[in-house]
Amino acid sequence: MLLRRPFVLASLLLVACSSDPEPAGQSAATSGSGGQGGEGGGGAPPTGPVTGDVTSYEYAFDLATGHAKARVHYGVAAPGGDCLTLACDLPAVDTVSWNDAPATLATLDGTSLTACGVGVRAEEELVVEAEGTVPEDTYFGLDVGFSRVTNMDGGEFSYLLSWVGGCDHFGPCDDDASKLARFSFDVTHAASDVVLCPGARETTSGSTHCEVSGTLAPTYSAFALASDPLWKKTGFAKSAGVELVFYEVPSGALAASLDPVDVDAFFTWLTGLLGPFPYGAELRFAGAPTKWLGFEHPANILLREDMPALVTSYGDTTMHVTMHEIIHQWAGDRTTIASPTDFVWKEATAEYLAYVFEDEVLSSEDAAASLAYWDAISLQAKYHPRPTDEPAPAVQKFYGDVYGAGPMTLYVQLEDLVGRPAVLAGIQSFLSEAGARSVAELQAALEASSGLDLGAYFDAWVFGSGVPEWPTFAITTSQVGDAVTVDVTQQNDSGVLYGCRVEVKVLGATESAVAVVDFGAAPSVATASAVVTLAEPVVSTELDPNHRLVGRIVGGSAAPEAPLPVYVF
Repeated sequence: MLLRRPFVLASLLLVACSSDPEPAGQSAATSGSGGQGGEGGGGAPPTGPVTGDVTSYEYAFDLATGHAKARVHYGVAAPGGDCLTLACDLPAVDTVSWNDAPATLATLDGTSLTACGVGVRAEEELVVEAEGTVPEDTYFGLDVGFSRVTNMDGGEFSYLLSWVGGCDHFGPCDDDASKLARFSFDVTHAASDVVLCPGARETTSGSTHCEVSGTLAPTYSAFALASDPLWKKTGFAKSAGVELVFYEVPSGALAASLDPVDVDAFFTWLTGLLGPFPYGAELRFAGAPTKWLGFEHPANILLREDMPALVTSYGDTTMHVTMHEIIHQWAGDRTTIASPTDFVWKEATAEYLAYVFEDEVLSSEDAAASLAYWDAISLQAKYHPRPTDEPAPAVQKFYGDVYGAGPMTLYVQLEDLVGRPAVLAGIQSFLSEAGARSVAELQAALEASSGLDLGAYFDAWVFGSGVPEWPTFAITTSQVGDAVTVDVTQQNDSGVLYGCRVEVKVLGATESAVAVVDFGAAPSVATASAVVTLAEPVVSTELDPNHRLVGRIVGGSAAPEAPLPVYVF
């Protein structure tokens, strides 16, 4: 059967997949579509919509033609049923099967595939299979979808990328980013193609097999394939028992721009904080002509091939992005987001931990550059870090806003209130187990590690609808001898008081001092003060000289006159 969207057989679907009770007087043994069935497998097979969870995906893909065969293994929840609906955005599907027999009914309506067959009971496994051709198309102006792009050496780079809610572009799936599953990929390709896919990898001439099995992963990062015939594999380092290898075209300079000693030191530090690498004994990095600077796939990290030549606001872009993507193996892959609106925590965590390593090990100048960039782009945000807008915005509407405001509000500003050790301990606890986590759960982990109630802080800074207000500060000083009293007053239109510590640089003609004005995590008054020593008259003041706080000075502009580019990775 070949189904093309839109193709809806609503009346047939009601007959084949019905949750209505049997008519009075008709037994399960004689009813035409089967009864609900009994516990333990007695009686007729159950009918109605199947619920439960996908346990694993088997995906076979022909790189040359784009033809795909998707097998979805589904753990059936009570009471069972005889029809399953999965997200599916393919324009057409063929040979739909239900537990390896032809489906009795299959409908494709443009957003989902519904397959029906003999009813399955609770705790049984259901396998639904469908075939189709994946169109060459991309979405949101990003790499999401299936694309073929020319690399810097003239070869053809192929990329199949899911992202949040995007696995349905490639076949039937559960596109909920909070769900973790096993994955098996079998890719057929030309003998000259080098194919990378997530998890443990095996390859022979014309065929590549990959599996994500021990530690599970979400569809948004694990449903992905990449290929380039010009890639050459080179060893890079061995760190914490894991082989780090690079795949680059001959002109690629990613590996050459990184110091193996620094990468090893970072990987060792990170595994000490978050535990062993979740996805096997090999971590592969590949250079590619992507729009993202980087993307995390379990055991596979794609990096933009021309990144060493890019001029960005980061101190060392290639090292920063590499660290960021490595962190995502734990923060985003092993532990995933509870909902698209929780997207901020995974990017904020990857940014913040990269910054901490810059600050403590690599370069204080690079760390300062990260802070300055985040501070600047935070003022451009159109959504709160964790949006509560109704209806919830699609992730592509707000994801760029989280790269600055995320690490600033979730971590950097809290460092000044509770200390870096408490922040790191909170992250460690939050990421200690696989599964889906929300921003609210991150708040709870930070509260446990710090011993503070952070409800007022998160309500002011993190959760909210509409364009963020961000606090506005007025600064006044008074001086007696060399003692300067610095008063900082929050003048926020909403009346909300933001928990924070505010640094104010007090400048004389030749000297300066930094006052730290502490509002606490839950301020009750709009003005707070601090005293510093300055042996000459105050000439001027500067708010937040070290870029550790998102906010504005009274009379300052609402956002930068020329918005900065937001780098996404």
